[in-house]
Amino acid sequence: MNPIDIIVKKRDGNLLSKEEIDFFIRNFYIKNIPDYQMSAWLMASFLRGLSKDETISLIEAIISTGDRIEWDFPVLDKHSTGGVGDKVSLVVVPLLASIGFKVAKLSGRGLGHTGGTIDKLESIPGFNTNLSVEEFKRLVKEVGCSIISQVEGLVPVEKEIYSLRDVTGTVESIPLITSSILSKKIAGGAQTILFDVKVGSGAFMKSIEEAETLAQWLKEIGESFGRNIKIVISNMNEPLGYAIGNVLEVEEAIDALRGKGPKDLETLAIEIAKLVSDEKTIRSAISSGKAFGKFKEMVEAQGGDIDKLSLKSRRYNFKSRTKGYIRHIDALLLGEGARLLGAGRIKKEDQIDTNVGFLLRKKIGDYVEKGETVLEVYYNDEKRLELCIPFIEKAISIGSDKVEKPLLIYSIYS
Repeated sequence: MNPIDIIVKKRDGNLLSKEEIDFFIRNFYIKNIPDYQMSAWLMASFLRGLSKDETISLIEAIISTGDRIEWDFPVLDKHSTGGVGDKVSLVVVPLLASIGFKVAKLSGRGLGHTGGTIDKLESIPGFNTNLSVEEFKRLVKEVGCSIISQVEGLVPVEKEIYSLRDVTGTVESIPLITSSILSKKIAGGAQTILFDVKVGSGAFMKSIEEAETLAQWLKEIGESFGRNIKIVISNMNEPLGYAIGNVLEVEEAIDALRGKGPKDLETLAIEIAKLVSDEKTIRSAISSGKAFGKFKEMVEAQGGDIDKLSLKSRRYNFKSRTKGYIRHIDALLLGEGARLLGAGRIKKEDQIDTNVGFLLRKKIGDYVEKGETVLEVYYNDEKRLELCIPFIEKAISIGSDKVEKPLLIYSIYS
């Protein structure tokens, strides 16, 4: 086979065979196919699309380049497609473990304007996300849950492919997104995978139609690999909860596990947990303290100490210049503003400041007086504060007419 022939075949809109896709991925992995040819193939696939059969073949080829985690008991994983203020995994993972599920979560760092679960957990002093597979498996068995960063030997070629997608304008492709997510999840060995597909300004899926399509692809293709796939599609037009930023979000997740968190965060976490359990059992785990107790147990098992978690930053109150109702809060703009503060990365090698971020005091539909604080900014650098203020000003709009609270959950695939 010839890589140029495969690129041309896809460029012209033809279907690739399983053997052609496997050849292309394997030879890219062993450096027989250079970056520029993979980039050309990705653009051809982006523009011409991949069928579901081609996507299945792509997932199989990606998985074949690395290791797989094998479990002696059924495990569950939970994945979000990324959002602003999305700390749901910090709530759902220990919550489900507290009612008897074994939850093994492989997570990533922040991507663009979206926060990363690993970055949030590493804001807890001592928390270790870089565990061996053996230690990961032991903690899932003994504690009931563990959250670690991506294992080096799992689907190594996918990381290289994604880094090219990120710089070639080929990220927003349903087949390529599906292959990226499912290859990692299937290699991780979970039999049941719960997905929170985000849609809106602060998500990668901007329209409900796109989110529905991605959900259908994830479910159909995931089930073709023998996985039990359950999905919630949720709103990311405004941030989830009130907190944006690493320490702030961990503190809010702890509040939610204690039954004292924001209503939207609590509702979404419970709806995701209801994909595999019943509401009475879930709420009982929260009200009894079992859910928070399991979170603390997981943190301690991975070397962390939540009693040492503290916010070390200065505060600036962003106040309303008029009175009225909050009409709109743009999650994307606040995510970018938080990144400028240092809560996320602009370059891959950037160090995150875990102590900075935003704390919303008002959400869409709330009434605000002139001069009242709408949002608190936590910062450690005056210049960064100045840079982020215009993003806040553009993100929040206020009007005289009453506004209904936005719908939080659009669809459920169980």
